[in-house]
Amino acid sequence: MSSEDLMDASWLGLRVSVRTTAGGGRFTDTVGHLLDLTTGGAQVLRRDGRLTELVRADVVAAKVVPPEPVRPGWDVPPLTPDALQRICHAGWPARQVAPLGDWLRRAHGGVTGRANSTLASGDPGRPLEEALATTAQWYAERGLPPLLQLPLADPVNPALERLGWERRHVTVVQVAPVDSLLRTLPEQPGLTARLADRPDDVWCAMMHDLAADAATHLAILTAPPVVTFATVLRDGRPVGIGRASADGAWTGITSVDVAPAARRQGVGSAVMRALVAWAAGVGARATYLQVRAGNPGALRLYAALGYRTHHPYVYRAPAHDGA
Repeated sequence: MSSEDLMDASWLGLRVSVRTTAGGGRFTDTVGHLLDLTTGGAQVLRRDGRLTELVRADVVAAKVVPPEPVRPGWDVPPLTPDALQRICHAGWPARQVAPLGDWLRRAHGGVTGRANSTLASGDPGRPLEEALATTAQWYAERGLPPLLQLPLADPVNPALERLGWERRHVTVVQVAPVDSLLRTLPEQPGLTARLADRPDDVWCAMMHDLAADAATHLAILTAPPVVTFATVLRDGRPVGIGRASADGAWTGITSVDVAPAARRQGVGSAVMRALVAWAAGVGARATYLQVRAGNPGALRLYAALGYRTHHPYVYRAPAHDGA
């Protein structure tokens, strides 16, 4: 069997263990989620946030392995990737949502991919090509490019690839239980947190990726019925922000930002502590995060706090689109 045959595209999105030769009888084992697989290479996201590029010709053994072991006391309510994606949707709601079978077409003036993509998990209730054409037309009527969002391990991905819906960036959903996080998140001397039901001007000024159409963006941020906005201060000056929205047992944490001059000083952990404590107060049992696979700094922070990857998801757009 050649090295090209040792890995399969059906493994995308799953946790794998890959052994590669390092020459001289030495080998290296890489364990993590398989994010990409091409004729010549593979990309694996390790637990610590590192993206490792492997040469397929160097692979001598590979296998799918079980999800990352959960430490005692760090379990979360069991959910499929599709179910958790729908909880994430509730925490980042779009202005327009139109079901297509199990799919959810979402539009919000073009602000953020999550609010302007179709959650394409499950059965759209019609043949795939017809569902894609209907979806593309729905977005065209709103002056938006068609975009799909679905778990990377969803079995429809190969068919989408064949039909010309190319993959865009990959994001990972990470999870951790509320109580265990609170026991491990450190108190940060000299830092205080204030919480509010709506973001004020200070909070908005610190959000580095607030859209140019701020009102449209803020409509997403404030739409969930149970939501809070945290601002962390040092000596009365804002140094970090974050947002959390609750949906039953789950709380989503988003928009964590630290002032450039205050990075690597515990501010991010202080923001997380304030948001997780709020989650505990509203009865949530678990938290989730959505982080770009290409953001190793954030992934390292969250891994150190105790988060683990639940699943990666991918965006797809027609090959002729620049989405």
